[in-house]
Amino acid sequence: MALLSLDSITKLFTRGDEEIRAIDGLSLEVEAGEFIAITGASGSGKSTLLYILGLLDVPSAGRYLLDGSPTESLSDDRRAELRNRFMGFVFQGFHLLPRASALRNVTMPLVYSGGYGERVPEPEQRARAEAALSTVGLADRMLHLPNELSGGQRQRVAIARALVNRPKLLFADEPTGNLDSRSGKEILALFEQLNAAGVTVIMVTHDPSIAQRARRRLVLGDGKLLEDIRAA
Repeated sequence: MALLSLDSITKLFTRGDEEIRAIDGLSLEVEAGEFIAITGASGSGKSTLLYILGLLDVPSAGRYLLDGSPTESLSDDRRAELRNRFMGFVFQGFHLLPRASALRNVTMPLVYSGGYGERVPEPEQRARAEAALSTVGLADRMLHLPNELSGGQRQRVAIARALVNRPKLLFADEPTGNLDSRSGKEILALFEQLNAAGVTVIMVTHDPSIAQRARRRLVLGDGKLLEDIRAA
């Protein structure tokens, strides 16, 4: 059974009297453990697709199964619970709390996870946040504020925050967009390490050289899946 399965998904937006098909009848299956890059021109539907897969948006039509279970009728609270328990998100903007240390930023998802089940005890919160920061190579920067870190280090904090709930799925939307080439390569190498450890990674990028690092590339155009390229 596929981890993610889309069947004829469509997403419509309206702009005045105009109807825009951001996603147009797209079908797709993703297996656990894949590393996928979603590519295409600006406006091709890349981020919209990622947001639907990550339960941050809902399709206008079609069927989306997450680990075999339908998602169309889920309440907002249930979507939030599934995101918190099984998914991590990394965006182009780091979205860190400016007055909180790296450690505190990474701990935040655990602080709020109590609303979706058993609360993680504070000692475990700290231990898991420290472990996540060590995983991304920031064991010596845990108490630094975001403005005391480089762009690449801030993105690593954001990745650690995405990992602290031990997700099965990691979604990344242009994760290297605000980074220099060296930092971008380091982040991609980290994604490869996480994927090798069993995390399913789905990344949006407009850069073909970055997309080639993934083991599978999905090329979108006008909301449709134009190509599905798997590494040899």
